[in-house]
This record gives sequence, C-alpha cells and structure tokens, in this order.
Amino acid sequence: MVSLAIRTLHVLAVTVLVGGTVALWYGYRSGALTSLRAARQYEWLFWALLGVLVLTGVGNLGALGPPGPATDWGRTLLVKLLVVLGLVLGSAVRTLSVVRVSDHLDRPTGRSTHTAFGRAYGVTATALLALVVLAEVLAHG
Repeated sequence: MVSLAIRTLHVLAVTVLVGGTVALWYGYRSGALTSLRAARQYEWLFWALLGVLVLTGVGNLGALGPPGPATDWGRTLLVKLLVVLGLVLGSAVRTLSVVRVSDHLDRPTGRSTHTAFGRAYGVTATALLALVVLAEVLAHG
C-alpha cells in the first residue's frame, strides 16, 4: 500500500510540473503573460515538487531494488539520472534569472525578456517530457 502511495505521489508531482511548465512556456511564448509574477510564484512550486520527485523516485527505486549497470534497465536509469541532473542545473540557472530580473520590477521588462523566459520554460518542459518517456521505458521496457 505504501508503494502505491509513493508511486501516486510521484505521478501527481510530475503531472503538475509538466503542466505548469508548459503553461508558463505557452504564456510567455504567446504573450498572454506580461509579468514575471507567475514565473516567480511557480519557481517555489517547481522546487518543492522536484524535491518530492527525487524523494519518491528514490522510494520507487528502493522498492524495485538496485539495478545492475550492465543491464539495459540500468543503462536507461543512468540516462534518466543524467537528464535529471541537467534539469536541476538548468532549472537553477532559470530560477536565478527569474529572481534577478523580477527583483527589478520597478523597471519595465521588454518582449525579449519574456521571449527568453518562454524559451527557458520550453527547454524545461522538453527535459521533463524526456524524463516521462524514460520513466515509461523503465516501467514497461
């Protein structure tokens, strides 16, 4: 029962992460979002949910047992972990950029700023979707 709860929490967290990131990407890309307030608020949610994903991912791995690195499953897991590392590093840069720019909200932000954040959230969404595909491969071969 605990294993099911951990998996459910994992899936719910990734759903909110992907949905929120895609919404911000589309909002900045289309011009529907004109301030950085939504991005700044989402960054808090993003990092909290990323923490949930890491903890529940470790819990899921513990339930399955450690894979051998020489197996296809082990190699796929290694690729997934490298994508997670890239996501964390890239997201740290994105978050610091959002904070730095939004700290100067007394100055107007131009279209190029919103385009840059649209691209940043697009890259994040792409990485998250790649992780979903890798998770599907790990779960179902």
